[in-house]
Amino acid sequence: MNDRDVRILGVCRFSMLGRGDWKAYRNQPDEALEAIYEAQAVELFTPDRIEARLATFEQLTLRSLVHQSDPDFQLLVISSDRMPKKYQDRLAEICAGHEQVVLRFLPPIHISEAIQQVAAEIGLDLKDTMQFRLDDDDCVATDYIRRLRRHAVCMWRNAHFAVSFPSIFYCITDGPTEGIYNWFSPFFSAGACIRHSTRTIFDYGHYQIPSRLVAVTDPHFPNIVTHRGDNDTPRHAPEILRKRGMSRATSNDVQRAIERHFGYLTPEGLALCTFDRALALA
Repeated sequence: MNDRDVRILGVCRFSMLGRGDWKAYRNQPDEALEAIYEAQAVELFTPDRIEARLATFEQLTLRSLVHQSDPDFQLLVISSDRMPKKYQDRLAEICAGHEQVVLRFLPPIHISEAIQQVAAEIGLDLKDTMQFRLDDDDCVATDYIRRLRRHAVCMWRNAHFAVSFPSIFYCITDGPTEGIYNWFSPFFSAGACIRHSTRTIFDYGHYQIPSRLVAVTDPHFPNIVTHRGDNDTPRHAPEILRKRGMSRATSNDVQRAIERHFGYLTPEGLALCTFDRALALA
């Protein structure tokens, strides 16, 4: 297996409408979907929320990927054709000029169906493709793709397998538990990746992946997860953070990580993940 034979596809949902792992769609019959789409559209396309997500997508998610040490991958950005046109135009402008990015505005659709559909359009065979997921307010270290490819080559004899980078800076950007936390969480969604001949990364609850597939975790570097009050995951009380093993990151932790893994962050990006506050205390 030559490392260049490994195809890598990232998937980012940007204000997408459709079934997936979001709570609003769980156990809902098909006849209930249109009402859910309408309610979700009101929430997803609220100007404050979408402006915030455009900022994090541009300064964190996309910036982390276009500054990879290994640029040989594709990023599928799936959004909704119901999103107001001015925001569709903004998102298209942000994605323009980055050859790795494939942007699609689709009618409500299951995320896995969307991946299968677009993969066929762009000539990707899923059985030969590593699929990773990344939300529009999270980002990965600069060596993410390089390390992912290395693991893929080593594990390629397994038709189906998975890779996780479990070291996380969990950045709560508002509320009573605001702060940056060190968290070791294997198969958290940010950067979780699978190879599978027929299924997509969204066909598994991310924490269930290592119980279904041969899996490896690589703690070599952290990724960044941001959390604010409008996320699908609610804010957590301090005791929940402690129970999950989260501990406050020090200013030195943050400064060292920026130097080694997140040198692409602009002043705006540093502010969006609250790293600027840690640097001010260093």
